[in-house]
Amino acid sequence: MPLLNLWRRTSRGRRLNIKRVILFPVIVYAAYIFIDSFMPLFMVGFVVWLLYSWYGNRR
Repeated sequence: MPLLNLWRRTSRGRRLNIKRVILFPVIVYAAYIFIDSFMPLFMVGFVVWLLYSWYGNRR
């Protein structure tokens, strides 16, 4: 009985939100896929921007 009372006392706090537990890894994985798939495009754009800015300084 004392163990049951202790369990009731600890579980009385804020319960774990199941939607957050399920959706958090899905959102993190989707962000990883998005970044992984568009990283070459970002890198090419950054190199083009660097070349453009260096070319603009020489004028």
